[in-house]
Amino acid sequence: MPMSADVDTIERTSIVAYTLLKELHEVLALPKAPDDVTLGILMGLSMFLDDKVGPMRAKRLMSEAPTIVLKTDAHVTTEQMQRIMPVVRAFGDHLKEMKAGAERPVDGKVA
Repeated sequence: MPMSADVDTIERTSIVAYTLLKELHEVLALPKAPDDVTLGILMGLSMFLDDKVGPMRAKRLMSEAPTIVLKTDAHVTTEQMQRIMPVVRAFGDHLKEMKAGAERPVDGKVA
């Protein structure tokens, strides 16, 4: 991991991402095919990384990801998820406020 990396930001962001993906999986998972949803999330994450950082940087970041050690040894605890639930709820509120079919700006900024 680069020396300039903000470990607290990386850890906090990874806990938020884990919790959001866990909730998304529970909403989308089919009882007979939960792995299909997992593969879809994995493919979406890959597309996101490719779009945000490009394939070369994404490959480097993914190769470094296993060396990032969270305080809980890469396991997100219930306590950690509860601490970031306000972020998850705010994201849920943001999704509820989005109008179905409304055009969203493509500049990457959240309204």
